[in-house]
Amino acid sequence: MLRVVFTLGKANKFIASKLLQRASVSRMSMKAVVVHEFGDSSKLSYEDVPIPDVGKEEVLVKNSFCGVNFIDIMCRQGVMAQRFPQNSTMGFEGSGVVEKVGEGVQNVNVGDKVAYIGFDVGSYAEYSKVPLWRVIKTPDNVSLEKAASTLWQGMTAYCFVDNVYPIKAGTKVLIQGIAGGVGNLLCQLAKIKDGFVIGTCSTEKKRAIAKEAGADEVILYSEKDFVEETKRITDGKGVNVIYDGVGKTTFLKGFDCLAPRGTMVLYGAASGNPDPINPMMLARGSYYLTFGSHVPYTSDPDLYPKMATELLDLVAQDKLKFGSVEKIPLANVQEAHDRLQGRKTAGKVLLVP
Repeated sequence: MLRVVFTLGKANKFIASKLLQRASVSRMSMKAVVVHEFGDSSKLSYEDVPIPDVGKEEVLVKNSFCGVNFIDIMCRQGVMAQRFPQNSTMGFEGSGVVEKVGEGVQNVNVGDKVAYIGFDVGSYAEYSKVPLWRVIKTPDNVSLEKAASTLWQGMTAYCFVDNVYPIKAGTKVLIQGIAGGVGNLLCQLAKIKDGFVIGTCSTEKKRAIAKEAGADEVILYSEKDFVEETKRITDGKGVNVIYDGVGKTTFLKGFDCLAPRGTMVLYGAASGNPDPINPMMLARGSYYLTFGSHVPYTSDPDLYPKMATELLDLVAQDKLKFGSVEKIPLANVQEAHDRLQGRKTAGKVLLVP
C-alpha cells in the first residue's frame, strides 16, 4: 500500500483524505463469512467475496474486530430469516478504520477509528460497507477492541435504562440474572443514574460480580425466595421496574415484586421461554409489560448516534466497565459460534480478520 505523508494545513485536509482514499483498497476481493444455507456452524462459509464499493452516504471500514453475539447464532439457524436472508454476510457489530467514503459523507474521514452495529453491515469480513448514520467515531482513549465489545450489549442496556424505563434518582430496580453480560451493564448504568439496584443470581461468585458492579442488594435465589426478599428490602412497597433476562423460572413470580404501576421488562430467556399469561393479571397493579430490544431504538437514525456516542463517552470516562475479551481468528468462525452456543466462552467474543 502506498504510504503518503502530509504536513498540510487545515484547508488541504480534504485533498489529503482523497489521496489516501485512492491509495487504499487496491485488492478486488476479501475474506468474509457467508451463510448460503441455514443450520449449524458448518453452514458458516469462510470464502472470497468482492470488496463492496461505497455509494452515497456510505463508508467502507477496514475491520479490526468483529463482535459475536447470540443473535448471530439465531440468524445462522434461520430464526430471523426476514432480517437475515440466505447468501448474506454474517455479523452485525464491528470496529475498524475508515478506508473509503462515498459521496455526501461529512464529518467522517479516511483514517478515522470507528465502531458500528446494524443488520445491514456484514461485519464478519475484512471490509464492511456501513451507512454513514451507523458509523460512530471512537474516543481517542477507547481502543478498537473495546469499541467492538461495547455497542451491541451496551446499547441493549443503555436503551433499557434510558428509554424503555428511564431510571431516575431513587428508582427501585430489580435485575434478574444480574451477573450476566447485559445484567451487569444494567446494574452499572442504573447506578450511574442513582437508582437503587436489587439483583438476583445463583452463586456467591456471581454475587461478588454484582456487588462489584454496584448492586445495593443481591439475592441468591438458589437459597432464598426472591419475592420475599425483595418485599423485605423495599419495606413491602416493591420495585418500580424489573429487567428480566432469565425468563421461565422468574418471570411470573416477578410480578409479585412490582410496586403499583410498575413495569416488567423481559429481555431474555436463559431458563426457557416464560409461560403464557392472561393480560388481565396486569390489572392487579395496573402493571406495564414489554419485551425489551435495542433494535427499534438503534434503527432510528436520529436516536442511535446520540445514544451510541453517549455510551462510548461513558466507556472513555471509565464509568462503564465491560468484562474480558476472547479473540478468535475470522477463519475459525465455526469454533467461535460453537463455543458461544455451548456457553464455553469467557466474556465477549471478537473475531479478528
